Amino acid sequence: MTKRTLVGVALLAFSTTLLGDAAWKWSGNYGDKAVEMLIIGDIQVHTRRADPTTAFNRMRDTLKKADLVYANLEGLLVKSVGTTIDIPDKPEWTHPGPDGVKALKASNIAVVGVANNVASGRANILKSLGVLDANGIIHTGAGKNIDDAHKPAIVERKGVKIGFLQYTARWYQDKDMIANATEAGVAKIASIDGITIDPGDLDRVKADIKKLRPLVDIVVVSHHNRDGSTPVQFGAVKGTSAGRDRSKSEAYQRQLAHTALDSGADLVFGHGTHTIQGVEVYNGKPILYAIGHSNFDQPGYEKSVDGLVARVVIQGKAIQRVSFVPVSRDGHNDVYLLDPSEGEGAKLVQWVKERSFTPPTLRIDGHEVVMLEKKRPVTSSR
Repeated sequence: MTKRTLVGVALLAFSTTLLGDAAWKWSGNYGDKAVEMLIIGDIQVHTRRADPTTAFNRMRDTLKKADLVYANLEGLLVKSVGTTIDIPDKPEWTHPGPDGVKALKASNIAVVGVANNVASGRANILKSLGVLDANGIIHTGAGKNIDDAHKPAIVERKGVKIGFLQYTARWYQDKDMIANATEAGVAKIASIDGITIDPGDLDRVKADIKKLRPLVDIVVVSHHNRDGSTPVQFGAVKGTSAGRDRSKSEAYQRQLAHTALDSGADLVFGHGTHTIQGVEVYNGKPILYAIGHSNFDQPGYEKSVDGLVARVVIQGKAIQRVSFVPVSRDGHNDVYLLDPSEGEGAKLVQWVKERSFTPPTLRIDGHEVVMLEKKRPVTSSR
């Protein structure tokens, strides 16, 4: 390779990093009244990134074109005190810091779920929620008490109301994390064996959905996967390990997803396993069992780059289409979309198929993988 060619490649890489990729070309024409929502993988924008607004450089135009973007916010927006201190039971972890909210605002991420295993410390949970509130980012999954933690996030776009609920099946010690009648924390669903779910927690999920259903047009339920549970999660009782293969969903995940959809939810997805899992269409409703990472800056996770972006098209106040696009991260740790028909993108699509217990028909349409599409009337051009 000549010196001139090397310079050209370097300039191209620099330009991509600085300016970002062009907006993704989605398929289909759904009219200007349709709502297009993107659900992206775990977000964690850490202080190790000098400028938090660069977190979605390569996806920013795509995110900004969406009517709504939702994600799990994996980490508290508070200053780190240091390893072994921020979360004593996860000694390598450090809180990512309050500037991460700048990445959300710069990239059209208007609503997040906050119930996950790294929302630790009751005071810090409230501080992090305060940062979101001060910046106009709506949230669900944590609060000043258990009722507050179970409140949905409700967003309206083009006359369509969308409600979100989030829970975590993985945590450390109750005293640091789990909301109760008088103390702040996150909303939980407990599964000691990875097969069954605590009946009281499952009833609470059903009640949350039943309460939310008449208030909105679309209900989205998500949760941070159990991933085998933590050693201290259930006190003296030791949860059954899921093994080291995070690519396989556990039986309780299917129970939760099916129960949520039977109770009135329209879409269910999981997160927190640091990789992707399978998908399912259950009674005509979509489930994505784990959508992996989006931007994730936490030290130690540089090789956990797999993820999915789900596109949800809502038309006539009902879900019309659900598709997904695989993503990865580059040498700058910036997340970017992959063509699902070739290379790394095709490999991740194959993984989704292989990891699905009852795989639906998946078809590539342009640059996305369609897992659900309902018949629709012809609409006017946008």
